[in-house]
Amino acid sequence: ISALVKKCLEMFAESAEQKDDYNKLYEQFGKCSKLGVHEDSTNHTKVAELLRLHTSKSGAELIGLKEYIDRMEEGQNDIYYITGASIAV
Repeated sequence: ISALVKKCLEMFAESAEQKDDYNKLYEQFGKCSKLGVHEDSTNHTKVAELLRLHTSKSGAELIGLKEYIDRMEEGQNDIYYITGASIAV
C-alpha cells in the first residue's frame, strides 16, 4: 500500500502545479486530504503541502500552506485556524 500512497501523493503534487486544474481536483478530494493529515502520520507533511485553505485575505481563492506562509507578515509566528463544513457563517 505504501507504494500506492507514494504514487498518489506524487500525482497530486504534480497536479497542484496547475492551480486551476488542482482546484477542481481539490473540490472532489479536499476532505480526504484534510483527514489524511491527521490519519497518516507517515505522510502528514506531504499531505499538508497539498491542502488548500481560505484565509481572511484570500477571499474566495484557495491557497496552499506554503503560499500562506510566504504571505505572512514579518513578526507573525503563529497561524490560527478554525474548521467547519463551509465558510458560510
